[in-house]
Amino acid sequence: MDIEHLKTFLEVERMRNFRKAAENLCISPSAVSARVRQLEQTLGLILFRRDRQTVSLSQPGERFKRHARFILGAWEHAHQEIALSKQIDKHLMVVGVNSLWEFLLQDWLNDIHCHSPLIGFRAESSTSKQIAQKLEQGTIDLGFIYEPPLLREMIVREISSIPLIMVSSEPNQNADDALADGYVRVDWGTLFTSLHEKYFPQRPIAAVRANVGSIALGLIESCGGAAYLPTSMVKDKLEQNRLFKVEDAPEIPLKAYAVYSMHGEDRALIEQLLQTL
Repeated sequence: MDIEHLKTFLEVERMRNFRKAAENLCISPSAVSARVRQLEQTLGLILFRRDRQTVSLSQPGERFKRHARFILGAWEHAHQEIALSKQIDKHLMVVGVNSLWEFLLQDWLNDIHCHSPLIGFRAESSTSKQIAQKLEQGTIDLGFIYEPPLLREMIVREISSIPLIMVSSEPNQNADDALADGYVRVDWGTLFTSLHEKYFPQRPIAAVRANVGSIALGLIESCGGAAYLPTSMVKDKLEQNRLFKVEDAPEIPLKAYAVYSMHGEDRALIEQLLQTL
């Protein structure tokens, strides 16, 4: 099976258009059609439903999409590792949820990159669900998430307990007022949601939601309001009186976990690197 055929299939699926996929791949629309047709002939399946206006995946195409992503990801990982074997000793695929890169993982990766030049990385952000899927498929070496997945033959290690505090752009504000006016609800995961609802059962529904702490921080700094954010993210702003802690709002702990294969060949290296977190 030609890797280029898989890339073309996934690009057509992403764009839902043969012409736009051709532009992105820098090939002709006829070449895109030929690659898809050859892939369909190889599989003995019709992957796309075509009409004059739209292109959509057939039912077999929907099922094949996940496998195509897995095959392509594994191929790219293997190719990169082999190609770099003369320059580095090890290469790791590391994926974390976006907000963890903001206040925990970036400094950790910086330190490794500066002091361990023979270790190569491919670092990405993704959702918890996608990270769990990629761990299960074996296409990533190390995942960082807030809620440990139920995966067999995986080591789940708590690496940090991150205190979240409610901060406001207004001084001396109580929790009820902060929740009522300009509150930005950050989605920190299921455990946070459960505790948030327990502490504030009569809370108004927030008009603004975000899944990244920096988005909420930017909003309340620019427009006013309040949000639950990691202490490390707002420490300097609290000291400078640019933000203020809502004193009667309870602190909510957020736990971060590292997940990796218990049988992976790089397990010892991963555990050594995690000691610095």
